[in-house]
Amino acid sequence: HPKPEKRRPRRFWVPCAGLLGTDGWISGLMEKPMEEAGQNPAWVLIYTSAIMMILRFFTAGYLVKKLSPLGLLALCSTLAIISLYWLSSVKGLAMIFVAATIYGFAKTYFWPTMLGIVSEQTPKGGALTLNAIAGIGMIAVGIIGTPLIGYFQEDNVAKGVEAESAEVYAQVVADKTYLLGGYKTVDPEKVATLAEEEQTMVQEVTDVKTQGALARMTIFPTAMLLAYLALIFYFKSKGGYKQVELGMEGTKGGTGIDAPVE
Repeated sequence: HPKPEKRRPRRFWVPCAGLLGTDGWISGLMEKPMEEAGQNPAWVLIYTSAIMMILRFFTAGYLVKKLSPLGLLALCSTLAIISLYWLSSVKGLAMIFVAATIYGFAKTYFWPTMLGIVSEQTPKGGALTLNAIAGIGMIAVGIIGTPLIGYFQEDNVAKGVEAESAEVYAQVVADKTYLLGGYKTVDPEKVATLAEEEQTMVQEVTDVKTQGALARMTIFPTAMLLAYLALIFYFKSKGGYKQVELGMEGTKGGTGIDAPVE
């Protein structure tokens, strides 16, 4: 009988989306728990995207009226923190999809609500301002989000191998650099030269620590939550969140243009 092929540590990269690239990594990071549940990990992304589509069609306007745009963004940030931390260690198909449901709700309203706030607060900017904000967001995803999440994953695995066996770690460690600096990573080619038992150990650590990297991704929604809370208090000090309307200059709460000042 042919000898079964040995599994090697995986590196994941897919195109990134919401939450500074978290969507782009979710399938790869959830691969092991979904495989254990007998399902393709891509179902996590498909499921959360379906939730996002349905909620945007039917609930966005109602929630904005009830919570205010900044209140809705703060709620989504809180749910993102909870769901990402939960997904970092969850097991079992049912619980994976419960956590994914919260994550799907969390990521639904970030993009459209943010653009809505920009359009309401800077109406003079028009399409130019909206496109500038969107462009800054996508640049942040590509330059900061995706590399940083990759760093979280590989650094998690390297530290896990080091904690398990310093001797094995010394044999497989390699230096790697990215935009924000250098770090240590586990080199798959070096892992392939290890004894079978040691390769198995590295693979087990990789499976656990890869999923665990999701916990470190909570840094993104945490920073967003702090920013939204600061904006909520800022607008509260000004009498509450109000839409800026063109043609309302000189009137109470207005900062627009073209209206006569009496």
